[in-house]
Amino acid sequence: MTLLDDTSTASGTAPLPPVGMGFPPPPPPPAPVAPPTPARRGIGSVAAAVVLSAVVSAGVSYGTVKLTTDSSSTVSLVSTSSGNGASIDDTSDLHDLLAATQPAVTAIELGERTNGSVTSVAAGSGVIISDDGLMLTNAHVVNAPDGQGNTISNPVITVKMFDGTVRSAKVLGTSADYDIALLRLDDTSNLQPLTLADASKFRVGDRVVAIGNALDLGDAPTVSTGIVSALDRTLQVSDTVTLHGLIQTDAAINHGNSGGALVDTSGRLIGINSAGIPNAQNVGFAISVATIAPILDDLKAGRPITVAPIGYIGVSLAQTPDGITVEQVQPNTPADAAGIIEGDIIQSVDGTPTSTTDQLSTVLRGLKPGTKVTIVVVRDGSPTSIELTLAARPTN
Repeated sequence: MTLLDDTSTASGTAPLPPVGMGFPPPPPPPAPVAPPTPARRGIGSVAAAVVLSAVVSAGVSYGTVKLTTDSSSTVSLVSTSSGNGASIDDTSDLHDLLAATQPAVTAIELGERTNGSVTSVAAGSGVIISDDGLMLTNAHVVNAPDGQGNTISNPVITVKMFDGTVRSAKVLGTSADYDIALLRLDDTSNLQPLTLADASKFRVGDRVVAIGNALDLGDAPTVSTGIVSALDRTLQVSDTVTLHGLIQTDAAINHGNSGGALVDTSGRLIGINSAGIPNAQNVGFAISVATIAPILDDLKAGRPITVAPIGYIGVSLAQTPDGITVEQVQPNTPADAAGIIEGDIIQSVDGTPTSTTDQLSTVLRGLKPGTKVTIVVVRDGSPTSIELTLAARPTN
């Protein structure tokens, strides 16, 4: 899988972070020439292997579009009165929904100031969430490297509003671990922020709309519709970053969509579009507001945000017809010390069934290093209980 990388160019595309829209938009390609296929990493085996801490790994690409042309804030959160998720009937007016939500979605251009001039580097999307100009986007949108892969020393952030006006913004805080950044617009006039939805009410099958600056195609944002395909997905996007609690959707999410809005049919923000799998069809991912809401205050204050360490076993796993099977035990790990061996089939952790790698990953995410657990494995056809103490996942 690939996190949407807003680094596509007129001559090719490299996998990078989520996408937005640039200013001004690049000239359209010649009519007879079909746009080149972006060079991206292929899809990894999402459920085939779990390395070390049982995090499912996939070939993930971010979605920014690389360009070649030159403390009193109030964020609205709502909760619904029933247990039902977002609903829609066939008579619902999508035009009314878009009229209410599109003004909150912006196109973001990241530039680099050199000798008094600004060179455009990458483009993505943003979502306004407060009347005083707080705006969410992806960390990879504002942290995109220059053409040589270097960190931009003098970044300039330009924001194009839905009405065509252009404003500037500054970064308040970022978290690469959550792929989220919080910005504040310098001009806060006439804003129409989105309300954050209640994540506890999300259900698979809820209808959703994705809005963003896909492929930096022009002034108007791209709109796509779909459903919530799955909840609480985990994706390993690099050696050091694994995103948790993701919303999977079949609403089209492409480069440039990164940082844009995924809304429910009431126009509430349910997630920030972040990742897609270029070689798959209709598989995209958004960072849930359930992940974002708890870290907003830290982002606004510019405080460092890190993901709490999760329990680590120290095995490589394969999804087999018999269950999740240990393929390799890493030396000097809890699994090694406790006597787990290759061929063991992990059935449960502290009584919670773990018949899939997703289930095991979810269980381990809820357990801290140092926690003692009982793991039941099937060995030679017989169940065996093994006690071990979870460790912290290595950083290298």
